[in-house]
Amino acid sequence: MIILILSVLTAGLLVTAGVQFAGLRRLKREQSLFRRQCGDASERIHQLEQELGALCNASVGAGEHVLRLEQQMQRIVERQNGLEMRAVGDRPYNQASQLVNRGANIDELVESCGLTRGEAELLVMMQRGAA
Repeated sequence: MIILILSVLTAGLLVTAGVQFAGLRRLKREQSLFRRQCGDASERIHQLEQELGALCNASVGAGEHVLRLEQQMQRIVERQNGLEMRAVGDRPYNQASQLVNRGANIDELVESCGLTRGEAELLVMMQRGAA
């Protein structure tokens, strides 16, 4: 009878050991899978960090390019304004001539018409000499 009890206990212990061994194997497989997933996630994070760095660098480059374009646009606008002023270059002289006829002095012509002092003096001499 003792042999039977020992046999049953041994069988029970073997079954318990087998179940525990199977559970341990399952845990090891899950641990291995988890490690692979962590490695994959770590690799993906590294890739994303590199992509983010590249995007930041591209953004800085694009910002610098936009700044250069804005500066170039400003120079073009200034140049165009200068060309437009030259195209209507006689307008300040017409206005200055009218002001001289109304009795404006040289300082008023320089200030209101944007003439140089020499231009204003010459215009006043011409207008007064013609009168």
